[in-house]
Amino acid sequence: MLLWLDDVRDPETHGAHGFVWAKTANEAIRLLKTGTVTFASLDHDLTDEQMIRGGYQQRIHDDGCRSGYDVVCWLEENPQYLPKDGTTVHSANPAGKKRMMQVLDRLYGCTV
Repeated sequence: MLLWLDDVRDPETHGAHGFVWAKTANEAIRLLKTGTVTFASLDHDLTDEQMIRGGYQQRIHDDGCRSGYDVVCWLEENPQYLPKDGTTVHSANPAGKKRMMQVLDRLYGCTV
């Protein structure tokens, strides 16, 4: 399974044809727990507030809701569910993307 995590961007209109669309961190983790995700493309900001108060300002805003960062941290704690063909971050928030990629670099041993 190909996983697309994004609260607003439809994978089909962003070139991610055939991806299963999860709009929340909890949905993404539920799909990862199936053990069938082979590749994942993740966003950082998953709520309007995270995007407006964080992403547009190129910083991280914690609004109490889970973000894409929580998903990669969950993967770090549960590496048996790490997608074998890789994980990428398509977030437009540079601070969030950097934070997520630091975890993924540790997990995969290099930038994926």
